[in-house]
Amino acid sequence: MSGAVIKTDRLVLRPPAVSDLERCAELLGDHEVAKMLARVPHPYDLAKGREFLRRSAANWAHWPAGDDVVFFVTRDNDLIGGVSVRALQDTPLIGYWLGRSHWGNGLMTEAVFAVVDWLFRVMNHQLIASEAMTDNPASLKVMQKTGFRTVGRTERDSASRGCKVAAIRTELRRADFLDSFKTA
Repeated sequence: MSGAVIKTDRLVLRPPAVSDLERCAELLGDHEVAKMLARVPHPYDLAKGREFLRRSAANWAHWPAGDDVVFFVTRDNDLIGGVSVRALQDTPLIGYWLGRSHWGNGLMTEAVFAVVDWLFRVMNHQLIASEAMTDNPASLKVMQKTGFRTVGRTERDSASRGCKVAAIRTELRRADFLDSFKTA
């Protein structure tokens, strides 16, 4: 498997593999998870999931010249979520998901922080953005804890809901992140 691996106190973030399909279907097949994501349909589509995993794994071969990367979040070797960074050649847009049984433990904040720190270390971006649906206060809390600031409102597609959904756009500047968290 090629690509970056990030280790935190409780997590390992690694590139996805096609062998993750069954676990993805289990976690992303939960409507409460899928409804907060732009690109994941409900019910979960195995063929589209397999293609996403193939493409995501292959994107690491073109890193950092490619347009996006995906990390899968594992705890004790168990896949529990994912963090993606799209638009790497522009203003990176970070997105994430976590299996419902892992909500409320600060795991996604830990994972997002690690990916943001990694991204600022390995690329020269001055700004990272994120968008969270307005009915997803937990996601907005992750952004806030990671240092993102609200900059406006927008709409996001929701494949599982079949419509556009109101969202809040947040941004994090490199200088603010480095000042706030004193990364080395």
